[in-house]
Amino acid sequence: MSKIIEKAPKILAYLLVILSGIFVAMIYVGGNAESLEVGGELLTVPKYTDTLLYWSYFLIGLIVVITLLLIVLGFVKSLVANPLSAIKSLIPLIIFVLIFVVAWSLGSAEKISIIGYEGTENEGFWAQFTDMVIYASYTLFAAVVLAIFGARVYTSLK
Repeated sequence: MSKIIEKAPKILAYLLVILSGIFVAMIYVGGNAESLEVGGELLTVPKYTDTLLYWSYFLIGLIVVITLLLIVLGFVKSLVANPLSAIKSLIPLIIFVLIFVVAWSLGSAEKISIIGYEGTENEGFWAQFTDMVIYASYTLFAAVVLAIFGARVYTSLK
């Protein structure tokens, strides 16, 4: 029984890679669906584009679920073994959440005027989300630069 449990992740990984390869191959050899006219030009769309996109969404969801499950299990094990250390390990998570909350509050929901764009994805939630990603990226980039220089100063003073 334990050999099956040891081999299961490897078999599952091979299965996921094989299925992904099949879905990608279906894009190339599966033919085309209807053509779309964009700006007077006909564009062909592979027939199985939706299938590959849904498979990609499934894989991303699976990765997120497995990652969160392993993080929670690791935290619970750490909490049982050393509660103070486990609580201290939450500090980076709290800082990241704080960065994203502040970045969200700095973002604007006003419509962004983009030349040639007529859609609605440049206002409201998506405009504020885009601003949040930009502000959070700036903040995290600055934190990385400070950490690099801070580590250099720390090692030279030590």
